[in-house]
Amino acid sequence: MKKTVLKYCFLLLFMCLSFFGASASNNPKGNTPEHCSNFVLIQGSSNINRFEFIHEAPRLISITEQRGRFNWRQEVIVPVNEFTGSNQHMRKDFLELLKASEYPVIQIEIESKNAENNSANAEIKAVNATITLAGNTHQYIVPCKITSCESSEIIIKGSLKVNLTDFNIKPPKKVLGTIKVNDAVFITFAFKHEFER
Repeated sequence: MKKTVLKYCFLLLFMCLSFFGASASNNPKGNTPEHCSNFVLIQGSSNINRFEFIHEAPRLISITEQRGRFNWRQEVIVPVNEFTGSNQHMRKDFLELLKASEYPVIQIEIESKNAENNSANAEIKAVNATITLAGNTHQYIVPCKITSCESSEIIIKGSLKVNLTDFNIKPPKKVLGTIKVNDAVFITFAFKHEFER
């Protein structure tokens, strides 16, 4: 009887490892698309592995309220169901984790911070980021790299660490608590912003 239960536990553990086995880069800023591409990358980990999901076509909403190249606001809508990853079983759990059926989009609004300190020569700038995820909103100050993309565009790229519990999301446990998703996740993003010349 004990051998049967032990075999069953090992089988369950093996199945969960295969479901949750998508590997992510050890670097939280990991593998990202080429320069001048819009994307949102979410990376996290459990006590046994790492995972990542990317959205490469977030919808940018133009904000007309701007007073120059380094003083702007950008709003971004990211449909949760359109994130992709290498492991479909894990993707299903990821969508459940973010409560995609109830909250189908992530909203991100970024704007330049302390415009008087922003100059054309400074590539690293702090921006205000407001993130609405699973029905909860939090504000962050994020260091971003801002560079020219095309003649009338800049690309804003940043990365921040957030906690799932900040958004009222309880990190899940699997296989009788033996697999635990960590509270901390990394969000890396890049958005193009067109400015008026």
